[in-house]
Amino acid sequence: MSSGAHPLFNRNPGTGESLGTATGLSAADQEIFHDAEHPSSLVLPVSPV
Repeated sequence: MSSGAHPLFNRNPGTGESLGTATGLSAADQEIFHDAEHPSSLVLPVSPV
């Protein structure tokens, strides 16, 4: 998921338009499943202070 990484990564407008020339935006929801049928993991980097 990189929706919070704009402008480092282009946003996906969610409209089917080209990423580089889109003029409209559509809201998107992200879901992370975390049960026996849909195992998942979240890996976060750790930086020394």
